[in-house]
Amino acid sequence: MRMYVEKTWGVWKEDEARNQIRDDITYRRLSIIEVDDQPIGMMRVDEHNTHFDIDQLFLLPHSQNQGIGTALIRSVLSRAKERGLPVKLWVLRVNPARNLYLRLGFKVVIETDESLHLQSGD
Repeated sequence: MRMYVEKTWGVWKEDEARNQIRDDITYRRLSIIEVDDQPIGMMRVDEHNTHFDIDQLFLLPHSQNQGIGTALIRSVLSRAKERGLPVKLWVLRVNPARNLYLRLGFKVVIETDESLHLQSGD
């Protein structure tokens, strides 16, 4: 994400990023994604009464474009659909992951200069 944050805002705040991840781990809001017992990324999904929120989904570069992110998002979409809830997320405009979300049926509900706020169709 550092590259996309720097392209968007010109600066990366390492301490803030580390503190957020540390808090997410401490409060067990973060799942480590593993393949063959090797960590390849992390994901945070917050389940609310009104919607699911994909707050973070990061995969290491060597694990991208292999269908892993697609499978993870489809799993969240399936869980949310069972409860009759939409899935929301936001993505920086410069992040190519936006194309994945759009392919999976997410619609833009809010646009800013820096980001797109998306919601599932279901």
